[in-house]
Amino acid sequence: MEDPQLVESSSVVADIQDLLLATPDVEAFLDELARHSAAMFSTPERDVYCGITLMRQRNAGTVASSSERARLLDEIQYAYADGPCLHACREATQVYIPDFEKDNTWPEYNKAITDHGVRSVLALPFPLSDNIAMAGLNLYADRPNAFDQAAVQRANDYVQQASKGLQLAVLIAQHSQTAANLRAAMESRTVIDVATGIIIAQNRCTQVEAMELIKKASSNRNVKLRVVAQAIVDSAGGGPIQTVFK
Repeated sequence: MEDPQLVESSSVVADIQDLLLATPDVEAFLDELARHSAAMFSTPERDVYCGITLMRQRNAGTVASSSERARLLDEIQYAYADGPCLHACREATQVYIPDFEKDNTWPEYNKAITDHGVRSVLALPFPLSDNIAMAGLNLYADRPNAFDQAAVQRANDYVQQASKGLQLAVLIAQHSQTAANLRAAMESRTVIDVATGIIIAQNRCTQVEAMELIKKASSNRNVKLRVVAQAIVDSAGGGPIQTVFK
């Protein structure tokens, strides 16, 4: 007979892989992961609301939520710049508040969150390697002591499995951003090269001299080289410049 825990772990991995394949970018993946997480820990008697925080360089965060209410609960935490999930991300440690009405870890935040009917929260860090980002899972519940020891262990097992898909999504996003930055740099280079050629033809100067003229205009006008170069191309009747990628 198969171990139920192994079966559940295998199911989580398969579900996360399906989410990753079905979503177009890391933000959409996080939203779907938040909804999947909320469903995993909700019961017919108890709804659980899920927020996911993704932090890069300790100050840039992307928040995904399982619902509009979950999004609002996360925004309360961000308004105070601290709270269970942010602490879990930054310190890579589990945070469990069984009852906000009996806790004083973050006094102002605690009052704000209880005013919205939340009584307990379980925040867990996602283990991501190579310091590519920090991430945390926030599970909110309306009743106190919503997560017993078995639920906490189950949540820890869950983030271990889900982190593999999340780490892949972050890496894909980073590679996509790198590719986009490279493309933008190449497009800027093309415009500058064309403008340099126009100046060479008009002034019968060298490439170095033409480039110096563009740099000087950029400095005097306090605008980017690409903007100056595009203006030169436009004045010569060249119009928009396209970089051809093959």
